[in-house]
Amino acid sequence: MAITLSPNQGSTGGGTVVTITGPNLGGTSAVMFGPRQATNIIQVSPTQLTVTSPAGTGTVGVTVTTPGGTSAPVPFFYVSPPVLTHLSATSGPLAGGNTITINGTALSTATSVSFGGQTAIPTVLSDTQLTVIVPAGVAPGQVVVRVTAAGGTSNGLAYTYLGVPTATTISPMSGPAAGGTFFTITGTNLTGASVTINGVAATVVSVNPAGTSLTGVTPAGVAGNAVVVVTTGGGSATVPGGFTYVVAGLPALYVANLTSGTVSVINRASNTVTATVPVEKNPTGVAVAPQVNRAYVANQGADTVSVIDTVTNTVIDTVAVGKNPTGVAVSPDSARAYVTNLTSGTVSVISTATNAVTATISVEPQPSGIAVSPDLARVYVTNLTAGVVSVINTATNTVVSTITVGALPFSVAVSPDGSHAYVANQGTNTVSVIDTATDTVTATIAVDALPFSVAISPDGTHAYVANQGANTISVIDTDTNTVIATITVNTNPRGVAVSPDGANVYVSNLTPSTVSVISTTTNAVIATITIETNPRGVATL
Repeated sequence: MAITLSPNQGSTGGGTVVTITGPNLGGTSAVMFGPRQATNIIQVSPTQLTVTSPAGTGTVGVTVTTPGGTSAPVPFFYVSPPVLTHLSATSGPLAGGNTITINGTALSTATSVSFGGQTAIPTVLSDTQLTVIVPAGVAPGQVVVRVTAAGGTSNGLAYTYLGVPTATTISPMSGPAAGGTFFTITGTNLTGASVTINGVAATVVSVNPAGTSLTGVTPAGVAGNAVVVVTTGGGSATVPGGFTYVVAGLPALYVANLTSGTVSVINRASNTVTATVPVEKNPTGVAVAPQVNRAYVANQGADTVSVIDTVTNTVIDTVAVGKNPTGVAVSPDSARAYVTNLTSGTVSVISTATNAVTATISVEPQPSGIAVSPDLARVYVTNLTAGVVSVINTATNTVVSTITVGALPFSVAVSPDGSHAYVANQGTNTVSVIDTATDTVTATIAVDALPFSVAISPDGTHAYVANQGANTISVIDTDTNTVIATITVNTNPRGVAVSPDGANVYVSNLTPSTVSVISTTTNAVIATITIETNPRGVATL
């Protein structure tokens, strides 16, 4: 009797269900695959039965034994199971529909590809390659891809279904048309994202592990609103409101005038006052947020912070903070302003995107000076009566270290590389140098009487200290921690700042109410600018 097999090939591991068709198959007692007997013999009809193939290799003859005798052998081909080695893409949209290529071996008889519990029919290109249209997934996440062929089911390779990204906010929402603004986008499913602003690629610095926040740097653009699009393998999302490119104004100096209740705006190119901005009572500290065109002014007598638009030089918002706000520092990405509240013993954290207080951090008594590290990770706060510096972790808004310095520390500045913090101690006429890696004081530098404030040059090579009791500026070489020059200015110098290009130092003087302009090349006063009464904090833009 002649028989036929369907299929006529199967896995070397056995287990293939084979249908045998032929005459006079009733009463079948045995089915042999070469020397091995099949199992699960089921008599379907007198002319058909099914069996399960045993394990084997190569090509064997299949025979059926019935009361009428044994059939002539029919070849059955044992095929090795497929082995997968590579997926051309290891992730894609949750909706599926993208085509990927799968490489491996023993793929020529492939009949299906599974993505977790979802199955697709492949197109076989060769024994080592096939393509398949990815089916839609059930939920974002990783699944295992396997190929089923005549030889069985393959090993698995990982494939990730990506959820469609969402983008809810960008901060800051504006910055210079020259580009270079650090921004943060919040949303969901942002892993692996790229960002374009008006079609021009931004540099994506990092995405957090949860895929809910990414940071990047804006490319150059044209003044006006720009469309911000976030793209991942799962799709694209447009950020509501986009990003606004603004044309930067002239280089400016902002000076808080305590008695006048104003802020003087000085054109640093001409050393002339170009605007006087009324704020609230007793402004003391001031800091600029260049990437959002804002200046933040601590009004000690009003318990508020005035927010100035540095393009129009008008107050656009007023933020209530703690009692007697004194010092202000803006994070290098212009995303947050930190304000010391002298009487409350706290630091207020203000979001520059919303101009709202997002956290209030308790520190030691009488916080005054404040500075943010370049990596945004730490905030350093001087506490006058406690004689210490509080170190705040910006991720948790908690104090993680307290460093003893000199008596009556009033101000602090951090080096551009973040390696050291410099503290002006009024009670001991010294500057404490803190190693920020260990939070320890590694040097103490004697300066003139009553050091009030300190600023660091953009290249980190010099520190400039305003000595209120001596009417001088001490110039410190930060490599040797020694004073290399002493510059006489007007009476009671209070605030000090260095221009972004490092060319000039600006010092506010109580009597008369002036700003001294010092050349860093010659360490000499090259201009004196008359401003409003009792100037204190200064900041350069």
